[in-house]
Amino acid sequence: MAHLRLEKELLNLSDGTSIRIARTPGMGDKEWQDTKKYLEANPEEARRMEQFSRDAKAVRAWMQTQAITEYYNTRLSNGDETVTGKFNALEKNPELAHIFEDIKRGGNQAAMQHYNNEPMMLKISRAMGGVPEEVKTVLQDIQNKPITLQEACLKGDLKTLEDYLQAAGEEKNIDEKDAKGISCLGYAIGANRTHVVKKLLESKANPWEVDNSGGNSIHYASAYGRKELCDYFIKAKGDVNKQNTQGQTPLALAQKNKMKDVAELLQKAGGKA
Repeated sequence: MAHLRLEKELLNLSDGTSIRIARTPGMGDKEWQDTKKYLEANPEEARRMEQFSRDAKAVRAWMQTQAITEYYNTRLSNGDETVTGKFNALEKNPELAHIFEDIKRGGNQAAMQHYNNEPMMLKISRAMGGVPEEVKTVLQDIQNKPITLQEACLKGDLKTLEDYLQAAGEEKNIDEKDAKGISCLGYAIGANRTHVVKKLLESKANPWEVDNSGGNSIHYASAYGRKELCDYFIKAKGDVNKQNTQGQTPLALAQKNKMKDVAELLQKAGGKA
């Protein structure tokens, strides 16, 4: 499988703006060069792809679809009679014929749209005999590999974070939010990845704005019951009574999630619900 690419490239769009976009995992060099030219000429598509690249779930689904597609394309090109016969039967199925027509016309982009139709995809999978054994290992690898930097921090993958920080030739934005609006630090605190939290703070991550909803590090440490981290950020002079956009203080979140030890710590520090 292709190496995970967390680096982003700067694209200068035809409307005079610029945007940084990560190459979709598994995309070859020539395909990426062609894609960049297309995106620079089509700013709206560029922005859509930038959103897509920050959505780990969507990218992972695309990669898994690609893996299965490549498997069947190889079998078909090699003249596998069993696979060919099953595909021919599927194309003649009235319920499925329109999907194959869409994919023939629109390629992978059309396939991605149909992939979200889980009942239909399940029907196709069953008709093909389920997920091929040869592909299961690849799919599992895709499932386990972090797709975004934020997901790497959630999983406690310090090496991926260090590789990103050490890579040359790109302006780093350690506080960038993913499709859910959460930063690397927010995920690392929530998952109690203290080694990752330390590295992020050393790299100047902002602990006072870790999501797009007004949450700071104390909010996350409180909500997830991370007492040691909560104590650290309180001592770092964090605002224990800051409200997020829903009007919740760290203490309100700790009490809501029944994090008794953290709630007591916040109250001793002057926290209010």
